[in-house]
Amino acid sequence: MLDRCLDDGQHRNTTGNPLFFTTAFFHRPEELRAEIAEAGFAVLEVSPVEGPGWMAMKPDETWPEPEKWERLLALVRRVEGEASLAGLSHHLLAVATKPAPESAAGE
Repeated sequence: MLDRCLDDGQHRNTTGNPLFFTTAFFHRPEELRAEIAEAGFAVLEVSPVEGPGWMAMKPDETWPEPEKWERLLALVRRVEGEASLAGLSHHLLAVATKPAPESAAGE
């Protein structure tokens, strides 16, 4: 399962075990941009929904002190717009526009 996810982005749960998630397709940020452009949209932005802070497992337990929590948030804020880190997120959000249809000649 993991090899296929990494090779072509397809996650196929053929086990029937819900712990292995569902059947899905995972995009890399650049793949999502290309797919949206191929559909005729102008991509304005592809952003991660979760920043790298998700890797801080149970942050309220790990960093109970306010100054450590603020330090974590400051680090996350510094990298949240870094395009090269977008793939760290479990989810991507794409914002795009559809060009207006061209009017027929003579109208």
